[in-house]
Amino acid sequence: MGIATNTTQANKLRYKVLIDRYNDPEPNELRAALSDFFHRDADINVVQPINRIRGGDEFIDQVMNPMLGAFDHLYRRADMLFGGEYEGSEWVVSHGHYVGDFCHDWMGIPASKAIVWLHYAEYHRMEDGKAVETYLYLDMLDLLRQIGCFPLQGSIGYEGFVPGPATCDGIVLKEQDADESRTSLRIVDEMLSRLYTDDEAWRPYWHRNMYWYGPSGYGSQLGVEGFNRFQAPYESIFDTDRVCTNFRKSGDERLDGSVNGHFARFADGNFAALGGWPSHGGYMVNDWLGVKASGQLFTVRVADLYRRQGDLLIENWVFVDIVDMLLQLGVDVFADAGIDITLQR
Repeated sequence: MGIATNTTQANKLRYKVLIDRYNDPEPNELRAALSDFFHRDADINVVQPINRIRGGDEFIDQVMNPMLGAFDHLYRRADMLFGGEYEGSEWVVSHGHYVGDFCHDWMGIPASKAIVWLHYAEYHRMEDGKAVETYLYLDMLDLLRQIGCFPLQGSIGYEGFVPGPATCDGIVLKEQDADESRTSLRIVDEMLSRLYTDDEAWRPYWHRNMYWYGPSGYGSQLGVEGFNRFQAPYESIFDTDRVCTNFRKSGDERLDGSVNGHFARFADGNFAALGGWPSHGGYMVNDWLGVKASGQLFTVRVADLYRRQGDLLIENWVFVDIVDMLLQLGVDVFADAGIDITLQR
């Protein structure tokens, strides 16, 4: 189906309770809300350097408690919340920023003594009102940029704050027209199936003034030509004669050549989302982000959220765990920034 269902509606309202608690968090109440939201054995995946943890208690101990200790006045602003079904499973997603005064070191990352906006997207697979599988994307490179420790040479696009939907309607709690949801999913699917084509057949699916909110390290781009300034070079780094098949199948044979690892792909009205852990990968034949190509195999953890306007995609929020990708290519961005990561286990 790939669109929001009656179960999705209930899950969104359930998730909204946690979203509201994040927006004005008293630490003990937030911990209680997280403990209630997660299944005790939930499979929780967070970007580098945290990676995989098990259950709500570990999430509180290893993620939230350290964040609450590092960021004074910490809260989370969500500007999108929606959901849908994918291959028989129910998902919800939110997007926005953790905001706080970075007063104390976090995992060894030095405190800036200033306000930071940590860009996030969070996906939950829900069963019986509990999150049983979670993917939390944090733009760690952008955090390093904000505190003056950016380790890369530069970006193709704009580096800076990433806003929510221009229409300010990303919190989708009401039931949406099913045909509108199907249209959003169809357009995303068709666009994805036309990536990595010689004639750039993805172009007709985008509004001329589309905004591609890329992750730090890639930067954001305005307009179709702006997006292509990223997409064309990125596509060129992969060896088209060798395909890595170590991915979860997409569920759509049209996509399996380029998008092999989605854990979810769904739509809710004019919004759509997808994620892969990893989503894709291959053998590197052209230099990228300062790394010399030598045929290295690497994979990429990716999340995309989209807003559709009419028959075109007009906004796309993109998360890439570039820290993880570069680590596979022999580059430790934290070490390059002079940071010795220490995790609380």
